Amino acid sequence: MRETKYYSFTNMFILLFLVTAYRIYMLTQASSVIDLYADEAYYWGWSRHFDFGYYSKPPMVAWLIMLSTSICGDGFVCIKIASPIVYMLTTINIYFLAKELFDEKVAFYSAIAFVMLPAVWLSSLIISTDVPFLFFWSLGMLFFIKALKSDSWRDWLIIAIAGGGGLLSKYTMIIFVVSAFAYLITSKTYRYHLKNPKLYVTMVLAALIYLPNLYWNYTHEFVSFKHTEDNAHLEGELFHPGRMFEFLGAQFGVFGPILFGWLLILLLRFKSLKKDNNLYLLWWFIVPFFMLILTISLLSRAHANWSAPMYVASTVLVVAWLVMHNKRGWLYTAIGVNIFLGVLFYHYHDITKALGIELTRKTDPYKRVLGWKELGKEVESIIKNYPDAKLLSDDRKTMAELIYYIHPHPFDAVKWNPKGTLLDHYELTTDLKEHIGENFIFVTNRENISDVASSFKKVEKIKTIVIPLYKDYKMIYYVYYLKDFNGYKEGE
Repeated sequence: MRETKYYSFTNMFILLFLVTAYRIYMLTQASSVIDLYADEAYYWGWSRHFDFGYYSKPPMVAWLIMLSTSICGDGFVCIKIASPIVYMLTTINIYFLAKELFDEKVAFYSAIAFVMLPAVWLSSLIISTDVPFLFFWSLGMLFFIKALKSDSWRDWLIIAIAGGGGLLSKYTMIIFVVSAFAYLITSKTYRYHLKNPKLYVTMVLAALIYLPNLYWNYTHEFVSFKHTEDNAHLEGELFHPGRMFEFLGAQFGVFGPILFGWLLILLLRFKSLKKDNNLYLLWWFIVPFFMLILTISLLSRAHANWSAPMYVASTVLVVAWLVMHNKRGWLYTAIGVNIFLGVLFYHYHDITKALGIELTRKTDPYKRVLGWKELGKEVESIIKNYPDAKLLSDDRKTMAELIYYIHPHPFDAVKWNPKGTLLDHYELTTDLKEHIGENFIFVTNRENISDVASSFKKVEKIKTIVIPLYKDYKMIYYVYYLKDFNGYKEGE
């Protein structure tokens, strides 16, 4: 009884609350040290107007930012605040998921192991599509397990909400359906659900929840799907074993070196896992997604975080197996190592400073979130002197950061796009051809802009902005005043 109390939900929640509070505190401290990541500024821009779809992603991440900023404003912390809070909810889902399959002990350790994953430490500081996606994936898994046992309409309906919400977060939620059906087809215990009308009603309801985004894509040339296809880069040479091993290596950092090592061992023990129906279910919610991303990494390339949803089931699988086989020493060590890596990441600048280590572009993991606020201030001071000019840029990330960091925010900014491509949100929503005769402040990281200059009556170089970040790297941008746009020239 005493041990059961130790592994109670209350104790888990206290630890979870403390970890979340610490992460929110670190967000408040980070606001004076680092800037928004380019994609965060990009999503914040989306959140300025409600829609059922945006260029490259479903709308959920923009809706989350819209919700948080409507409560506490457009500051650094408020844009990101949903991330640690939603991860807390995801961890609670995982606790009850593991408890449904095993017991309180496995549930307790699964929750703690998940919230301490290196990927969760990192992602808790970043608002991204993975944040709501993992919540809905874990919610769907929890109630899928419940529905198999209870066949309750309530449980099936919550799966529908999770499925629809997941698709509105990230399109790869569709792999959830593949995993669920693969398990049902091969499970002697629950195969009868393949004839259960509630299963198919659930799928229809999930599709209806997702339908607004599908309609948005229909009215926008299915741009999100084209982007997802392009993101896989399945063209040219389709054999890159080096990139596959690079992706695999990165997973030791995403899941933690010890936990991922055990995961690889367990995934190969299919016959052994099949004997336990609960472990077998978890296996099916890992392998299809893992094999898909692994194949993409071999054929093209895959980012380390693309495997994120498989770590819901992976955490429970590894923890359950270690607990059941009395290998808690491995579990404690794995969680301890992940905590060490997370704290090291959060305090990286303080630690290197205390040790007298001078950071360079290659040794600073925060290099991509430095310098943007300063660049914004520099450009802001220039734009104030040219009230007749709109902001113009030829780079998505630069444009997103400047729109956020310049005040008042230049929401009327335009993307330089002479080829008429459709490669980002700004190319979808702005068209320089509609601004004939207008003037612009052009911010670019390329010094030679002869191709741009030919489309304007007058070009004046205003300033070269140099922002030293490290001894081996400076952020350099060139600012031009472009007067009287007369249209793109052929051949540009």
